[in-house]
Amino acid sequence: MRSRVGAGRAHGQDAQAAIEMALVLPIMIVIVVGFVGMMLELRAENEFQTAVDLAAQASLVPPRGDPVDSRADYLYAFSHTLDPSGGESGSLVVTTPIDCQGAYLQGYVPTSGPDAVTCTAQADLDFARTPVSLLWFWTVHLSVTAQAYPPAYRQCLPSPAGTTPAPFPEAPATAGAIPC
Repeated sequence: MRSRVGAGRAHGQDAQAAIEMALVLPIMIVIVVGFVGMMLELRAENEFQTAVDLAAQASLVPPRGDPVDSRADYLYAFSHTLDPSGGESGSLVVTTPIDCQGAYLQGYVPTSGPDAVTCTAQADLDFARTPVSLLWFWTVHLSVTAQAYPPAYRQCLPSPAGTTPAPFPEAPATAGAIPC
């Protein structure tokens, strides 16, 4: 008589393995989808933060006191850095458009030191069109703020040789130019 490998195995063990698999597999799927959702959310948040950071830096490119060009530059940097479709990260919808504020944009440099240009924006991240929506069915709200400081060479008034810099005529009494 020949012996077969696994012949001594009871039929109950096959059923036990199937039941264990039925219990463990859904838990594993939940864990994997949860991790994937977390990674995609962090990726979208990082992309949004990067867009606002670059917009804050771009607002400093035009000369001091040129709010129209500064606005055009930071809007361009923000819109061309951010992928509004979100790709595989979900759908990122900007709910509050980017806005940058600061004395530098108006042409003022406080005498107390450099004043930061602060840019803020808000967006909603929705996974509704991705497989991650099985577990991430809510909207993630993102609010980002970024600051950029003007470079030192842009914080003073150019002056003719032999003269001292004068503050901007339209600047308030508390603000003035830093001597070059």
